[in-house]
Amino acid sequence: MTTSETEQRAELAAQLHETQEALGDLLVGRRLESLVATHLTAQQLRAIAILLLDGEISAHELAQALGVSAATVSGILDRLEAAGMAERRPDARDGRVRRVVATEQGVAAVRGIVADDQAVDAELVADLTLDELRTLNDGFGALLRVTSARVAQERSGRDARRDAGTDASTVASTRGTTAGA
Repeated sequence: MTTSETEQRAELAAQLHETQEALGDLLVGRRLESLVATHLTAQQLRAIAILLLDGEISAHELAQALGVSAATVSGILDRLEAAGMAERRPDARDGRVRRVVATEQGVAAVRGIVADDQAVDAELVADLTLDELRTLNDGFGALLRVTSARVAQERSGRDARRDAGTDASTVASTRGTTAGA
């Protein structure tokens, strides 16, 4: 890559970042409305988020990741299960251990708060020219491609850490979570 290409890439990336930030500022109200409307507590939302990031983990690992006692996580899981947002399953290798996983309803609840599907709604898209819509579609397709590859790589790393014996509390600490958060 030439110096000119490198400079153009840096300039375009900076412009994209500024545009993304401005769009985020304009749409933050929608996300806040979703957050305010949820019936989930902060700890329940954190629990589902951890389950989405780590996949199926034990209740003990979830308690460590949240920085709470086993009794507290049991109550959190009881309420999430009653709401249909998480479920406990027996561990395939050790019947004494219960694994916890987010349900489709739990995934949808978190997605509705943090990944507002209405960010690019029909009214906004209708105001774009056909060329703008094609360009935007190509750009989002490219972002999806590189994001999918990056997420797969990150999941692979989490799986390797888990297989190596790194527990959820260690993984949570690398995310910057704390008991009081």
